[in-house]
Amino acid sequence: MNKNFKKILEIILGILIISGVFLLGFLNGTRWGWQTHLPPIFEKIANREKPANLPPADMKIFWDTWRVIAEKYVYRDKLDTQKMIEDATKGLVNSLDDPFSEFLTPEENKALDEELNGEFFGVGMEIAKKDNNIVVVSPLPDSPAEKAGILPNDVILKIDGQDTSEMSTQKAANLIRGPKGTTVALTIFRPSTNETKEIKLIRDKITVPNLSLKQLDNGIVYLRIYTFNSSLIVDFSEAALKIRALNPKGIILDLRNNPGGYLDSVVNISGWFLDKGDIIVREKDGNGEEKISRSTGPSLLRDIPTVVLVNDGTASAAEILAGALRDNRQIPLIGEKTFGKGSVQELVPLENNYSVKITIAEWLTPNGTVIQKNGLTPDIIVKNKEENGTYAQLDLVNDLQLLKAIEKINEIVNKK
Repeated sequence: MNKNFKKILEIILGILIISGVFLLGFLNGTRWGWQTHLPPIFEKIANREKPANLPPADMKIFWDTWRVIAEKYVYRDKLDTQKMIEDATKGLVNSLDDPFSEFLTPEENKALDEELNGEFFGVGMEIAKKDNNIVVVSPLPDSPAEKAGILPNDVILKIDGQDTSEMSTQKAANLIRGPKGTTVALTIFRPSTNETKEIKLIRDKITVPNLSLKQLDNGIVYLRIYTFNSSLIVDFSEAALKIRALNPKGIILDLRNNPGGYLDSVVNISGWFLDKGDIIVREKDGNGEEKISRSTGPSLLRDIPTVVLVNDGTASAAEILAGALRDNRQIPLIGEKTFGKGSVQELVPLENNYSVKITIAEWLTPNGTVIQKNGLTPDIIVKNKEENGTYAQLDLVNDLQLLKAIEKINEIVNKK
């Protein structure tokens, strides 16, 4: 009896062990099987585990979709898994619905580096996403885009026939760039005239100038800053010393069609116009914490009466300088409402030369005005005729904004 009972117990125990192993295997196959028993295409995927310290999210829908593609898609033998991952990652960043955040491939990173270095082959214009459209911020001076009459806020509908409605700004920029002497066709919609037309441009070597300085009548100096790239600091220092030596009655600072650039550059240039310690810009991050950039001088242009010209091509760092001068010194802004690009992007490098350009904060003027989407409304609103919109040359007859700036600076000087 004891032997039989012991044998029965052994049989029951064996059945329980076999059942447990089967149940464990079943659970492992249903809950985690996609990680270990993948169709052949999955075996190409490395780093399938979720990184630590991420917010809670259910990735099952992603992997289920991936599995359906791998098991059922008719052309699955031709799938490019790396491209699938890149496009899925682009979709992840695009889901932020932020026009200035982008996932960049190695090729796009290279193109961005060339642009930031101030020299590349293309048509010479700054573009951005606005209201889900690819929009011209401003054409660069003496560029093919400016010579063709492209204006700020022109909407680029197509590039060589490719629709841009779902296109990132970096991809659009890459399509517009190309070898010197080649042609690119842009389908443009102009909101001011409700007109759509195709413009063919011949690409050329684009070298972005920093500034120009001219003496006008009655002791007035005209200073135009084209962009806030890294080399501007040296050029501006030389120009500022020339201005100080001229001892002018007033300065007209032209920031029209200036698409912006580096924060360090605009902070440096602002210091020539402001007292040491003056707030230049407030930077507010996603945690609500605020970082303040202040002037460190040298303040050599602080006591010279100044007016600032702006328009709808004035963006980013140019808006920071305009806002800092108005809030600190009550310097009047003349022209048209600015573009409204007041967010801060950080380029975060990833493995294998990928990167993410991500919005990390927004800019506010010293008095707390939010620049992003709002722009800056001038104290004196003056609109130019469309044909004068690119300001390739000083026009003291037809440039109504410049004429108003001369009138206003003379009025300020005469009151002193």
